[in-house]
Amino acid sequence: MTISGENITLTRRELNSIVEDAVLKALQKIAPQSVTSIDEADHSTRHIEQRSFTPEEYEEAMRVMAANRGKGDEPKVGIFWYDVASNELFGVVSHKVSDYSKPNAGGGLVTCSEMHEDVWKKAFNKQKYHGGIGPFTGAYQDKPRGRVFYNPKNDRFTIAIGSWFSTHQEAYDLIMEEFDLPEGRTDITYGEHWNIGQTWR
Repeated sequence: MTISGENITLTRRELNSIVEDAVLKALQKIAPQSVTSIDEADHSTRHIEQRSFTPEEYEEAMRVMAANRGKGDEPKVGIFWYDVASNELFGVVSHKVSDYSKPNAGGGLVTCSEMHEDVWKKAFNKQKYHGGIGPFTGAYQDKPRGRVFYNPKNDRFTIAIGSWFSTHQEAYDLIMEEFDLPEGRTDITYGEHWNIGQTWR
């Protein structure tokens, strides 16, 4: 904002406060007895009620958390992208295999229901409104990507990747670690769908 040739920097809150004060003063000139506040639901002063767990609720919450301890390294299925420049995975969506009671993909396989295209769209838009800096640039299919499947019939995992993997095999350890995949029961499988530039269309 520029005032009298000088640059003035204001936060959104400061600007809103100035505008609110100006509007309030103008309204008070019109009807001085009826205007005391513009927004009585001001979030900075609103009261949020806090309650306590009942003893039973607390005991159950602690029991559930205790039962989940140590399960963070359970094998997972899902999707990912690989950032060549930083040698990191990003946009990872993963779910524990035990979250699925039955196969949900073709061929009796298990994988997450999220699609690369949809995850990218959300992350791209979020990144755009936060300065635009981050790995979600261009189109979702223009970065190395893959998907992890589980086959309950033979108790094996498949990392589905495109031809990009042949020149970026350093991604293997990252994928294995991110999805907590068992070394002796995981296959790397090429699929044209995960080639760079390949889409559904």
